[in-house]
Amino acid sequence: MIRRFLIATLLSIAGPAAAELQGHGAMVNAVAVSPDGARALTGSWDYSVRLWDLAAHKELKALEEHTQSVNAVAFLPDGQRALSGSFDGTILLWNLETGAVERKFEGHRASVAGLAVSRDGRRVFSASWDRTLRLWDVATGRSLRVFEGHTQNVNAALVLPDGRTGVSASYDLTIRLWDLETGRALYVLEGHTNSVNALAVSADGKTLASGSTDGTVRIWDLESRAERAAFEGHRGFVTSVALSPDGKRLLSGGGDRTFRLWDVETGRQLRNMQGHRRPVWSVAFSADGRRGLSAGYDEVVKIWDLATGEEIPAPR
Repeated sequence: MIRRFLIATLLSIAGPAAAELQGHGAMVNAVAVSPDGARALTGSWDYSVRLWDLAAHKELKALEEHTQSVNAVAFLPDGQRALSGSFDGTILLWNLETGAVERKFEGHRASVAGLAVSRDGRRVFSASWDRTLRLWDVATGRSLRVFEGHTQNVNAALVLPDGRTGVSASYDLTIRLWDLETGRALYVLEGHTNSVNALAVSADGKTLASGSTDGTVRIWDLESRAERAAFEGHRGFVTSVALSPDGKRLLSGGGDRTFRLWDVETGRQLRNMQGHRRPVWSVAFSADGRRGLSAGYDEVVKIWDLATGEEIPAPR
């Protein structure tokens, strides 16, 4: 009784809790926001995928079928199903209502590091440390095509809004674009001087962002195939990037434990948000672009007000 009273007293003195999503028992590698903006998915080294109610800051489900760490998560457009990629080499399709696995995608021979879903939700493009990418049919789980060309582990995958073009990033310092229908390599973007870890694309498909171990975030014009800008500020490797729904702002996370907001057009850093105790490993915008989510190696996901750069108090 005395212990409970002391805890309650300390909480009241500390004020409202920060908007941390707590529940994972190990580093959080991945975060994604649902199409309607109401929920989030996270993946962790604790082998689990977790579904969260963002308004209530409450865990809804723990999805536990992977046998190794979960590196990537993605909602399907219907918001009722989701995909997760793991160090165990598999991709799982989840029914978020029941928490059941609907399908297992098998074929990669090493960790699945990145996932991207086409806008129509019919295909998924995966990146793996077996140095390949694969295109899958969501309805059947069948591997439609294997993409080879990277000379080292592939860390990230995207599907452009046209649904016909895929993008990948690798330890080999390159970003590659692919014809998803034929498997043909289209062209290579070069400029980073170390491993390329993360990718994001604007809604109109014209602007690509990349984050690298070289400490930079780079902006690419996909129409001219040229680098437009390099943002410098992180003190160490950049793990993750996300573009706002309107494509005007960018979020980045890094090994320096910071979560940063940038103006895409000018390259100006708008916010440097600090609060994680270990590297920030994944970032995401809310559906309306007003909030940011950062997932860290300190086992939590933080929610930020991007207008102020402050963590948002959790409801009490």
